[in-house]
Amino acid sequence: MTCLRYYALFFILILTGCSGYSFGEGGTSVLPPEYRTLAVREISNPTTLSWLEPRLRKLLRDELNNRGTITWVDTQNSADSVISIKITRYNRPTAVAGGDDETLRSVASFSFEATIYATIDDSVLWRSGEISQTWPFFTGDEAQADAEVTRLGIRRLADRMTQNY
Repeated sequence: MTCLRYYALFFILILTGCSGYSFGEGGTSVLPPEYRTLAVREISNPTTLSWLEPRLRKLLRDELNNRGTITWVDTQNSADSVISIKITRYNRPTAVAGGDDETLRSVASFSFEATIYATIDDSVLWRSGEISQTWPFFTGDEAQADAEVTRLGIRRLADRMTQNY
């Protein structure tokens, strides 16, 4: 009998500990519910980094799908809204430092802004403002820096889209 009480108490604690947590469409979003089916309109990439656009598409799709506040579609014809991302800067400047003129540490910098439009009339539904992200790295870790700075930048965008900033 005592064991049954402990199980009941444990079950009640579990239920109360989970209050306020939600999956799927219950999350917050800057977009009204009728505009939460989203596709990419374009990613403006003025850099020479050809891997950047497909990486951002994948990161954005995965991040928004994981958060459950947006329904992702691959074509604009199926979307209620579309997002355009304009990359304003992406670079990994190197600085020579030290007595032997060797590169000690660099920083990957990624800046962009996003705008979401209604597909029905092309009106602006939301603007992110400029989002800037940096990631420090040592020589030889450029690929990891590229992966981290883009992942964190898209995460910051998703945070703004879900009003968690």
